[in-house]
Amino acid sequence: MGKYRELVFNITLITIGSILYVWALYCCGIGIDWRVFLILLAFAIILDNLGIMYTDIKLSLSPTIGITTFLIFGTVGAATLMVSSVMFDTIVVRKKIKNGLLNGGMFSIAYLVAGWFYEFIGGKIGIVSFSQVKYILSYVIISFLLNNFILYYALKVQGKILFKEYWNESVLLELGTYIVMIPVSLLLAYIYFKHSLLFFVLSLTPLIFIAYAFRMIRDLIKANKRLNAIYEMVKMINSKLELEQILDTIIEVISQVVSVSAAAIYLTDSNGVAALVKSIGNREGEEGFKENYFKDEGIIGKCISSNKTIAIKDLKQDKRFLKEQFLNNYGSVVVAPLRFSGSVIGCLMVLHVETNVFDEDSVKIIEIIVDQASVAITNAKRYYEVTKKSITDPLTKTYNRRYFNDALMENIMRADETSEPVSLIMFDLDNFKLINDTYGHLVGDEVLKEVAKRIKNNVRSDDIVARFGGEEFAVILPKLTAEQAYMIAERIRNEVLSRPIRTDKGDIYVTITGGVADYPEKADSAEKLISHADRALYAGGKSKGRNKIAIYEV
Repeated sequence: MGKYRELVFNITLITIGSILYVWALYCCGIGIDWRVFLILLAFAIILDNLGIMYTDIKLSLSPTIGITTFLIFGTVGAATLMVSSVMFDTIVVRKKIKNGLLNGGMFSIAYLVAGWFYEFIGGKIGIVSFSQVKYILSYVIISFLLNNFILYYALKVQGKILFKEYWNESVLLELGTYIVMIPVSLLLAYIYFKHSLLFFVLSLTPLIFIAYAFRMIRDLIKANKRLNAIYEMVKMINSKLELEQILDTIIEVISQVVSVSAAAIYLTDSNGVAALVKSIGNREGEEGFKENYFKDEGIIGKCISSNKTIAIKDLKQDKRFLKEQFLNNYGSVVVAPLRFSGSVIGCLMVLHVETNVFDEDSVKIIEIIVDQASVAITNAKRYYEVTKKSITDPLTKTYNRRYFNDALMENIMRADETSEPVSLIMFDLDNFKLINDTYGHLVGDEVLKEVAKRIKNNVRSDDIVARFGGEEFAVILPKLTAEQAYMIAERIRNEVLSRPIRTDKGDIYVTITGGVADYPEKADSAEKLISHADRALYAGGKSKGRNKIAIYEV
């Protein structure tokens, strides 16, 4: 559907632009001095090539020439110049035929409509005076709004990603340049009417130096952003951020220093399989990023196995990764390995819908950021592992008693805020001492691990399973009443009972008994919730024959 909408939009834009231009030529003619027109066109093309790219938006001082041409030759002459200039830049210089046709259609509509509106409200061609300023401003505003309106929807139907983040910046900068371009255009038109052609041409020349200065300033700003990005990455290395925050920061920093349409981070496991852990920018309804890559599989597997950056300027021409369907949505890609102590721990992939976007400087800055990011990721993973060990029971891999106490208090405070219940199930393995005495403690450990596994497999993702002590387990169930928790406890009891636990000493059948209580219905504090669930376990379950679930009765 997205491709169909894009096709319809493109055909409509090009058709309307072409019809309007042909109709304008037929009705009004072009009425220009070709010698002057070609000089103006040459300057417009030069200014276009000195423009600044903001992802999918290009800013330049060429509208100065367009406004000047409008004041000298009128609506059709200005539209002819702007269409010719943008199509030359896009088709001849940038080799984008489709984009050239789209830009031609957009400029034709914007400059013809703006010119006709100018004439409709009383503006005059060939007259440069203060009385005409308000009409000239209307011409500039209308053409500016139409250009940006059409461009916005052209990018939207194409599904271009992240251009919105640059939209405000580019629009504000373009508006700022009009503060310079409008008076300069008036001055140039005045010089054309009052002075010689040679003096007029010489007056146009400073625009080239101004455009070059703007480009230099933009390059300095970009260089400063890149230095700040590296600084942010260095700061991140020394932080104690969680892995998810680290990954978010990496994507954010990359987006600040290079043009990005989509990006993905893959991390390898102990078997060398690369798993997708973070991504942005998949186009809706199209082939998404692959979740996992084996060694040497696809562009990700190749990057990891070779331990080298893969940079492709034109994915339409490079045939190495034709089987990667998602790459058909993009024009350029850089995949850089994440390394730590010489070993590859993953990779970062950056993509853009346009070709030839990532130059050598872009690849270098990506590699610098990736080197810093690798250290931050490794530190985050180590910090996570240390933190996890401090709150995890080493045998059963459930949470330990210390974490359980903190989690229970947190859930009770949240229950007070939301007026929702929180339930607690206390489980105890039946006759566990007999298992230890009969089969030994190693087998007993195997039994505990399997029971913990079955409990975890039968609760929700946000429920908290902890080893309370010995053969006793606790389960915190947020937002559930005791009656609802009872159903889950019964499911767990049946799961434990349903099949034997396989051990080196043979199959062993075990049963568990459970007690359930909830807050605030059956307990008014964390201590009483534990006490009441434990009392239900022993008074309502153990005392009545074991292998039972009981709810605490007030």
